[in-house]
Amino acid sequence: MNTFFQTIFYQPILNLLVFLYNTFGDLGLAIIFLTLIVKLILFPLSKKSIKSQKSLQELQPKIDELKKKHKDDKQAQSVALMALYKENKVNPFSSCLPLIIQLPFFFAIFRVFKDGFAQNHLDLLYPFVNNPEIINTVTLNFFDLSERNVILAILLV
Repeated sequence: MNTFFQTIFYQPILNLLVFLYNTFGDLGLAIIFLTLIVKLILFPLSKKSIKSQKSLQELQPKIDELKKKHKDDKQAQSVALMALYKENKVNPFSSCLPLIIQLPFFFAIFRVFKDGFAQNHLDLLYPFVNNPEIINTVTLNFFDLSERNVILAILLV
């Protein structure tokens, strides 16, 4: 694993998950709270992306009109679109940039769950995070998170 990715993204998320597990004693609750914390941290980026998408959606009728007007001249169409974006202070790429910034966090979360709590990865814990010797994968005394579960899949959907 790349040391930059590991240090900046993977290691903090792993430590947060283990810290939450140590705090609650339940892996399912730790996962829920990890998800909530990451969503709260990334909320400003999500909000900006949604705002940009909404602005583009509001401009869509004007964009369609420009495309019809300049359907034979792609260069004139591009110039007209850029003028429309500039006039309305909308950046067409601003809706996807925040999503791209969020991707490494999602990859790190995926890797943490994929790797599980393998001992070689628990060596990455910060000194102030206790290393749980045994991880109980049964959550709420009902679901075993290490096994496939149809009920959890249905709840997720």
